[in-house]
Amino acid sequence: LVEKFGIDPNNAFAFWDWVGGRYSVCSAVGVLPLSLQYGFSVVEKFLKGASSVDQHFQSTPIEKNIPVLLGLLSVWNVSFLGYPARAILPYSQALEKFAPHIQQVSMESNGK
Repeated sequence: LVEKFGIDPNNAFAFWDWVGGRYSVCSAVGVLPLSLQYGFSVVEKFLKGASSVDQHFQSTPIEKNIPVLLGLLSVWNVSFLGYPARAILPYSQALEKFAPHIQQVSMESNGK
């Protein structure tokens, strides 16, 4: 398929179809380009940060659990206040892709 897309197959990385989380930044597919761009020492710090958030989520009481509180705020805003959308307003040209990134992260976290 990459050849049909115009990419030399010698320049493509293959991943098995059973690799889980193929579109997540923490998956093998997500970590590979980050490692190539920034080096694995930087990506390792990133993954440790992601792990610390997972640990926080699993071990922190609900009233102080940041991911739970953010999820509940989202439900509150949509279900009770009637706000069906969230505005992400970049204040700099360098952040032009931030809003689509947040949309993707949100969809990933919701399992879509």
